[in-house]
Amino acid sequence: MDCSFCKKEKVEVRTQYSYSNPGGVVICNRCNGEINNMMSLMNKDRNTGTISLADANWKSNSIEGGKLLRYPNQAGDGPSIPAHRYLLATRSEVFKNMLASDACKAAPVDSVSLPEFNHEELEIFLELLYCGNLSKEKFEKHFFCLAVASQKYAIPHLQKFCEEHILKLLDSSTALKVLEISEITSNETLKVDALESILSHSEEIYFSPGYEEFARQNPHLLVHITRAHSISDKKRKV
Repeated sequence: MDCSFCKKEKVEVRTQYSYSNPGGVVICNRCNGEINNMMSLMNKDRNTGTISLADANWKSNSIEGGKLLRYPNQAGDGPSIPAHRYLLATRSEVFKNMLASDACKAAPVDSVSLPEFNHEELEIFLELLYCGNLSKEKFEKHFFCLAVASQKYAIPHLQKFCEEHILKLLDSSTALKVLEISEITSNETLKVDALESILSHSEEIYFSPGYEEFARQNPHLLVHITRAHSISDKKRKV
């Protein structure tokens, strides 16, 4: 049976019961852990008085073409996108630190700059952050920025999601981009598989329209490709 929250993970036994829902809700371990983390954060804020629940950081913040804002605003390249402070904080330690308030030092921030996203990319990032899944078409279009952002904002389950789905997309048309991602995110699995794909499709890739631009922008990655070729040639000779 699918998890009632993420609609992705298969669940065999685990259920969560409440007085309002005596039949129980089927929930996977990951979602159960995230819900517990969110409730712990809410209870901590309520007990310390750092953030008022009535003032709700369950109120929508809004995200605006590269900005994470509390209230709608017409700046940016698109309309406001609602987002919740607690969800962002429980998904990412980086967001948690950005959004943290300390009554003795500073008020909660109203905005966090996310300059790496345009408005469409930000929408897709939030969809993945909230739902834990994306359509194949959306992921294929935005996998580069999603992988980089999941690493930058330290979101482990998104990092894993991106790695798994990027490996499924890996072929001669994506190998160079995946190698770039592996360098930015320090992902050895993506690096090894990308290099193998490049060696397997070397003639097609080296004479592709985008290879010269890749070489100009990433001369350091050409060193990895050259070394991989050398190792591969030595193995063949042995």
